[in-house]
Amino acid sequence: MTAPLDPAPLDPVSPDLTLAALGTQVRAQGRGAFAALREVRRLEAVLTRFRPSPLTELNARGELRGPPEDLRLAVQHALDVARRTRGLITPAVLDALEAAGYTAAPGDTPARPAAPIPDLSALEGVTVQDDLIRLPRGVRLDLGGTAKSWIAARAARFLRGDSLLDAGGDLHLNFTRPGTLAVRTPPDAPPAFLNVGAGVSGVATSSVVARAWAGGHHLIDPRTARPAAAPWTQVTALTGRVTVAETLTKLALLGADDLLRDLAPAGTQLLAFDHAGHAHHWQAGRWTRRAA
Repeated sequence: MTAPLDPAPLDPVSPDLTLAALGTQVRAQGRGAFAALREVRRLEAVLTRFRPSPLTELNARGELRGPPEDLRLAVQHALDVARRTRGLITPAVLDALEAAGYTAAPGDTPARPAAPIPDLSALEGVTVQDDLIRLPRGVRLDLGGTAKSWIAARAARFLRGDSLLDAGGDLHLNFTRPGTLAVRTPPDAPPAFLNVGAGVSGVATSSVVARAWAGGHHLIDPRTARPAAAPWTQVTALTGRVTVAETLTKLALLGADDLLRDLAPAGTQLLAFDHAGHAHHWQAGRWTRRAA
């Protein structure tokens, strides 16, 4: 969803590699790119719900003894995000995703009647310990709302120097000089760019027109257990960490401006596109339409 416009911050002779993973194209550039992509592949195998994995075993059994450390950390991260967002971004939406038609691939099965609204308080009963993860009865987890950016951040630990890891729009960046990113905009929308400072930054783009199908998309509103009636078609966030950026984009798509005001760190840049293709910036705690 984003791409470097000004390549100056990155060494032109650094490895620049891509990998099909996480349902998208993952790109790593910089020293350690191969190791970073290998880590993406390894973590995907632990956290996927689309083929047998420790996560699918946990969901099937309701508990997993001796769980991989990465599953423990990813589940704990998802629970932490759920607490901070008052349950708006929750891993307890697997039933709703499947009812909307997202099982093995987006829209691969007919939509069914809406699943029950998730009991967000049930997540308080999830046990995460070194030797055990246990789910309350009736709870199954989908980590899609938090895992992609979490994997990007974990895999980026293998990169050195000026570098980036782009997991389908979730970017971990490390620049020694400021740079510029071009945001891939919706059809008929004006070009858009983000200025990125030196140091570590995180960028995330979330959309309700990607991973979408007739009658639905992948972003579930836990208040209705249905695909969200989003006020925007796409939101991009730039902040200090990619995991935080991903959280902010989803909150914006869910219309949770009150939580954006509480959770967006100082200096965060947010760019949203409405259904007519107009761009809006987040300024002083509210959305302002960008001049054409």
